Amino acid sequence: MKISEHADHTEQLFGIRAEDIHKWIDGFFDHDGFDHYLRQGKIMNYDPYDHRRFRHCKEALAEAYQEFGDKYSRSQIKNVVETHIKDDYDGYLPSRADFENGTFTAKYHDAIHAEELSAILDANELADYFNGIRDDDLPGKSFVSSFGFRIVMPTILAILLFVTAIIFFIVPLVEDSMEGQKRQMIKELTSSAVSIVDSYVALEQQGELSLAQAQSKAASEIEAMRYGDQNKDYFFITDMHPRMVMHPYRQDLKGQDLTHYTDSESTNGKQIFVEFTKLVEAEQEGYLKYLWQWKDDPDKTAKKLSYVHGVEEWQWIVGTGVYFDDVQKAIDKLERALFSTFFLITLGLTAFMGYIITQSRTIDNRKRRAEIALHEAKDRYRALVESSNEGYILEADGDILYSNNRLHRMVGYTDAELKSDNIWHQLFPDNQQNARVLQHLSLLFSHAAEPGEFEAQLQTKSGKPLDIILSSTKLFFSEKHGHVISFRPITRKIYGGAYGLVKQVNDYQGLASRIVEEIEQSDSQGHVVESLNQLPELVREMIDAGSRPDNLRRAIGSAYDAAICRFIDLSIIELGEPPVPFSFISFGSNARHDMTLFSDQDNGIVFEAPDDSDSLKQVRRYFLHLAERVCGLLNQAGYSYCEGLIMATNHQWCLTVEEWQANFSEWIENATPSTILELNVFFDIRATYGKAALVDQIQQHIVEQCRGNDAFLPNYAKNCLSYKVPLNASQQIKTENYDGVASVNLKECLRPMEIFCRIYALKHDIREANTMTRLKQLATKQEIDQNTFREMVYIFDHIWHLRFMNQIVEYTDLRKVNDVLAINDLTELEQQNLRNVLMRISLFHDKINQDFFAGGGG
Repeated sequence: MKISEHADHTEQLFGIRAEDIHKWIDGFFDHDGFDHYLRQGKIMNYDPYDHRRFRHCKEALAEAYQEFGDKYSRSQIKNVVETHIKDDYDGYLPSRADFENGTFTAKYHDAIHAEELSAILDANELADYFNGIRDDDLPGKSFVSSFGFRIVMPTILAILLFVTAIIFFIVPLVEDSMEGQKRQMIKELTSSAVSIVDSYVALEQQGELSLAQAQSKAASEIEAMRYGDQNKDYFFITDMHPRMVMHPYRQDLKGQDLTHYTDSESTNGKQIFVEFTKLVEAEQEGYLKYLWQWKDDPDKTAKKLSYVHGVEEWQWIVGTGVYFDDVQKAIDKLERALFSTFFLITLGLTAFMGYIITQSRTIDNRKRRAEIALHEAKDRYRALVESSNEGYILEADGDILYSNNRLHRMVGYTDAELKSDNIWHQLFPDNQQNARVLQHLSLLFSHAAEPGEFEAQLQTKSGKPLDIILSSTKLFFSEKHGHVISFRPITRKIYGGAYGLVKQVNDYQGLASRIVEEIEQSDSQGHVVESLNQLPELVREMIDAGSRPDNLRRAIGSAYDAAICRFIDLSIIELGEPPVPFSFISFGSNARHDMTLFSDQDNGIVFEAPDDSDSLKQVRRYFLHLAERVCGLLNQAGYSYCEGLIMATNHQWCLTVEEWQANFSEWIENATPSTILELNVFFDIRATYGKAALVDQIQQHIVEQCRGNDAFLPNYAKNCLSYKVPLNASQQIKTENYDGVASVNLKECLRPMEIFCRIYALKHDIREANTMTRLKQLATKQEIDQNTFREMVYIFDHIWHLRFMNQIVEYTDLRKVNDVLAINDLTELEQQNLRNVLMRISLFHDKINQDFFAGGGG
């Protein structure tokens, strides 16, 4: 829709156009020149409108309040923004998560995009199912085509034209005609009156009458003249001063100076008699519309049109007028007749078309329900497949139609590469184990074999062997037969049984460094993802070998940072050099390197403000494009999008240094325990890529703001104390039911320690974000003694060890991976040890109470 169409709709619904808000919503995404599109268009699958999501979603409302709060009320802004977005998305109000997680296809003003059917059906199938269907194969299509467009639409258009002609042509034409007749009439009548005055002027000039006698007789004769239906229409005479010479119904005005006499009941306060004088001075005659007393009734006024004509010899103005009341009555009578006729015609057409339209609507509803069912089935299928930890391929009549994201990550090949003719020989190198698999697949695709299950060894794109279980399942489509082929890696559980012997490796640090090196030297994003896919197996082996959680976190964090840096480097090659220096920021667990294999993203971008403020939007747009690519690649690599959208793809977290500093100033100055809960993640901050000095400026600003606001750290301390230790009154582990199983959330158990270290890092200006590093520096600064330090490290490591163990086991068993530990999965001794560890979390609470609340409860 165009901006004007959006504005028309909001004006119709809420009585407000607010075109500036509509332009704001769309303007953010408009490129300033086509050159930008040409530069970016060379990138495969590049969409110049892929950032409409930043204001075409419900989260944009908060920014709209700030932008237009001084001009419109919050309800007006809400109505305009939500109506605009719903207009674009068929009544749906998407969130940013809809765009980020791929479950929603963005539709743009500039073109109509195909629905997400292409995610399941390839181009040829779309043509088979839609373009290839003949008209006579579609029930009701020929009916709609012949009747709907040949009869219904022309009839509706004829009625609209008829109404338009009446309202905008016939009625105005009649009005103009009647007004023209009245104009001519009063002009002729006035000419008659002027001729009488001229006769007395002649008598005065001949000396038969004096000037006073001639003027008196002329005025008296004209005063007696009447015309009209009730013989109440009259003539009047003024002079050029102007003063009233004669008026049959307004004797009070006779001889009065009329210079300041105004049409007081009109909106512009028109000086009637001055206007008469101007007309006569300019053209000797003229017409004027104004309000005047209704004939001989002094208590009533009406709209009037007068014609005046000058008598030059006596400097008189003679005029008369006609009231519009009789004209309007004639127009009203004509309109009633026309509308009555139109109503009867419409009634007949409505009765005739009612049945046809009802039937057409029934057919259309059936079609819509079928389309909804199709999309619903497709979305459910895709959601099911994409959420699985197994790789899947969908095959029909020998062609690969679809492969899921998990398989792409597993083997390192893209969807297009998996559809190539020789892909099976690339995936399954020739050996005795794979021979049966290749033979089975060949027969399967030609419908000469039944589904089966095989052990096989894949070879990934990077050349790494991968043991899998391949299984196939038959599917029946309406016109095709196909199969779903699944690829399940053969993995060894950490405990409770294993496949084979444990591979003895001692140099795990070297292996982790090798993965980082592979990432840094990768020549494509796919190679980076494939390198990251080596981490789960390495982490499993490190856990089994008894590696400390700190080493595990360091291995994961180093690989994560290396992936970000390589993704940015590869993206810059495609997008072009950054317009200004910048830094890619990691927040929260990403910044602390307190990450698991399944952590989500928390990141942002800081960049130097350009010298020209007008170019700020273009600079921000570049970094949003960069962030979009980097965060999308991280998501493909297994680091899911942040549910709270704390990511650089969100323009709220893609800011200049000054904008970040303003945010932290606001957060610190107005901090409360509840607001800190939402902002915790931002106070763990680290530069992962780019100009680290920009992040240093932000950190220095944070420290200065904390020192200048004595209430901030105590408020933060209250937030820490709000996280209760999961122990009941009898000091037993307090569990919650997750899916009917008594469990404890390990991530929540770590929260008091994380916040404790963050508070004291702010207090002592410790810039390192890593929790373990912060504890060491606090011990060095003697904020905590050595015994307390050792206990805190033990607590932290023990809970992290359980967290890693729990996630790897769940991943191995293809269960939903989270931080919820089923308490009965632990032995009695392990439960007792966990209880003792949780009891000692009071160390953190006691220390905070003592330092910030003088022993009070907080």
